[in-house]
Amino acid sequence: MEWCVHIAGTEDLEGELSLERLAGMEPSAKLQPSLELTAQVIQERFGSVRFTRCTFGTEFCEHLLPSPEALEAVRSAARERGLAFTFLTPYVSDSGICKLRGLLRLLDGDEVVFSDWGVLRLLRQEFPRLTPVQGRLLNKSLRDPRVMGVYGETETSGLAPAATLDALRRSNLDSESYTRFLSRMVVAGIEMDNLPQGNDLGFAGRGMPLAVYLPFGFISTSRVCLAAGLHYRKPDKFQPGAPCRHECQTHLVEYAYTNSPFANRDQKFYLKGNTYFYVHTAAMLRSLVGQAAEGRIARLVFQPRLPMLQAHEEAA
Repeated sequence: MEWCVHIAGTEDLEGELSLERLAGMEPSAKLQPSLELTAQVIQERFGSVRFTRCTFGTEFCEHLLPSPEALEAVRSAARERGLAFTFLTPYVSDSGICKLRGLLRLLDGDEVVFSDWGVLRLLRQEFPRLTPVQGRLLNKSLRDPRVMGVYGETETSGLAPAATLDALRRSNLDSESYTRFLSRMVVAGIEMDNLPQGNDLGFAGRGMPLAVYLPFGFISTSRVCLAAGLHYRKPDKFQPGAPCRHECQTHLVEYAYTNSPFANRDQKFYLKGNTYFYVHTAAMLRSLVGQAAEGRIARLVFQPRLPMLQAHEEAA
């Protein structure tokens, strides 16, 4: 199995690529315990791990696309360290496609994760030397941790029929016609989240290598950004296309559902920019690394930070 780390810039590659160092990168004290727990669970199952690939970019906002200089610098630094390189891309507008076209010209033989069917079309028509991988945003699955996590716990409690849990764990990836379509489009792999209710990986044997992210999963995302509207008058807030000053890099909103009818009232989820995220529980992490150890997952992608990353070189 391949180990991959999601980096924000060349600085992340300057030191030792150890779990201990990487797990200390998240600046938020609220999220840091999740990174420490993830490192602990990985080490319990696999011991010391060796990262052989890095992924760079973001899937959630075209305003966080890196500059050409940042992309070239990170790709060069990755190659110097002997790391394979994957470029993450978001869903995009027409102007985003234009910017992305210029960035893709800088790559050669690398993986590109697409979160937009227009980006896949661009890859196939203009960049056949790049390897397309379907991103997790295109997986149609139930993701709300407020309820799905409770269903995930019923496997041992018997609160829900097994057939119900099986259905909740499925997605569009369980459709053989869909995975055949991806194969016809020369898509080389699939990325996905570790769902709160668990995952049905029955499709994993159809020749589509599977990559899974930890310890952050996304709940939902949109073109409307709470952080970008912080300085607007109330009637002007929550407008698509609002000018972006990268406010998401300095603002994190924590939600707790204290009125939940279940026993999960202390569970949290997070809004950063235009996207809601959940963190993996210990049970979710152990289930995921167990599936990886069984050979059902081709790659685990470790996220040392909440994955709304602006390239270091741009922020400097």
